[in-house]
Amino acid sequence: MSSKEVKTALKSARDAIRNKEYKEALKHCKTVLKQEKNNYNAWVFIGVAAAELEQPDQAQGAYKKAAELEPEQLLAWQGLASLYEKCNQVNAKDDLPGVYQKLLDLYESADRQKWCDVCKKLVALYHQEKKHLEVARTWHRLIKTRQEDGADRQELYELWRKLSQLLAENIEDQNNETQQMLLTAFENALDLADNIPSEDHQVLYRNFIQCLSKFPHETTKLKKACEEMIAIYPTVQYPLEVICLYLIDSGSLTSEGHQYCCKLVEMNSKSGPGLIGLGIIALQDKKYEDAVRHLTEGLKESPVCIAGWCHLAEAQVKMHRPKEAILSCNQALKTIDNFGASGGNLHQKNLCLRLKAEALLKLSDGASSEEAVRTLDQVSDVDNTPGLLVLQGLACLNTGAVDKATKIMEDLVTSYPDLAEAHALEGRVHFTKKDYVQAEVSFQRALEKDAEVAEYHYQLGLTYRFMGE
Repeated sequence: MSSKEVKTALKSARDAIRNKEYKEALKHCKTVLKQEKNNYNAWVFIGVAAAELEQPDQAQGAYKKAAELEPEQLLAWQGLASLYEKCNQVNAKDDLPGVYQKLLDLYESADRQKWCDVCKKLVALYHQEKKHLEVARTWHRLIKTRQEDGADRQELYELWRKLSQLLAENIEDQNNETQQMLLTAFENALDLADNIPSEDHQVLYRNFIQCLSKFPHETTKLKKACEEMIAIYPTVQYPLEVICLYLIDSGSLTSEGHQYCCKLVEMNSKSGPGLIGLGIIALQDKKYEDAVRHLTEGLKESPVCIAGWCHLAEAQVKMHRPKEAILSCNQALKTIDNFGASGGNLHQKNLCLRLKAEALLKLSDGASSEEAVRTLDQVSDVDNTPGLLVLQGLACLNTGAVDKATKIMEDLVTSYPDLAEAHALEGRVHFTKKDYVQAEVSFQRALEKDAEVAEYHYQLGLTYRFMGE
């Protein structure tokens, strides 16, 4: 078979494919392959015809053979891509990313538009398979290419916004590189936005803040983004709510935070974060009734605010409402268990357990004191926290373990001689042992360290009463 006859047979195969005579095309290709077993076009035409005849395995084999023969030619790779896109076989889905990658290499210098089209298909595939890092890197490469090609501001804005949408799912499962690319996508989209203020811009800012709120290490950016959105959209509650909750959870509710909370409550009298913030400020100012009222109302609207429950329990303890404080602590602990006790939640859990133990001890009965002991056993690092050791000593006293309470007290007074609570515990131990003279000395020392605690005055008065008897 001469070279001319090979060309004629290939032309006949091409014509047969155009006429949808796929079996006829296969015959012509086989004729060519008998003469030239490594003929690239013949293998490609077999791939096309076999695919149309719904023979995917034969089509795949033909395209792969052609790609092996001429790896830098487009047709075979294009055919494989088309075949895999229509095929549901597992190996096809596994092989498709590699085919797209090869097409990207071939199109990069030859056809930039087709390069972009394939790039988007590859990203869609990675996104479907939840390969977040690959999505981020590939789409970032697309943006860089469009920048080099002179894309206008609006197109680049749309590309960055699309990347933020692609990466906004399953944020917690992403690695640090992907998360940083997500933040970069939001920042660039916001920087390129022209229509400000607008509904689209507001939604973009809201999504950015929502994303930042899921990154504990990005609190500075979160605060900055909230403040910037508040400046642009002063009547929108969302950024105010987020910054208030951030300040509440971080324990840094300053005068600036007070202003945010007041503004929120002005905009919405039932704003959970606003009311909780006002309650915490009232607690700091020792306005306990206002604190309980605001916190209770706020937690009706924002019941998963752990810090809110902790502060409500603290206010209730201050107001000598131990049973209510225990209920508040239990609600906080339940919420922590639902969200997982890690990082900041672990600190809140320890605080809540401490408040619960303190409330239980105020009930004075044996069962409550025993529960206080069990509660304190759940606190991490109890042995290195003097306030917790004081509670542990009181719990031991209430349950009759006087020797253990004495040992805790002696260690505390030695290690923390300026701690009023240590001397108050010392007084309680002496009082229990009916050594009223020593109890008087200890309570007086406690009052020297902190004269504002009513309990110390009460205990000293009780000591004098028993001394008189």
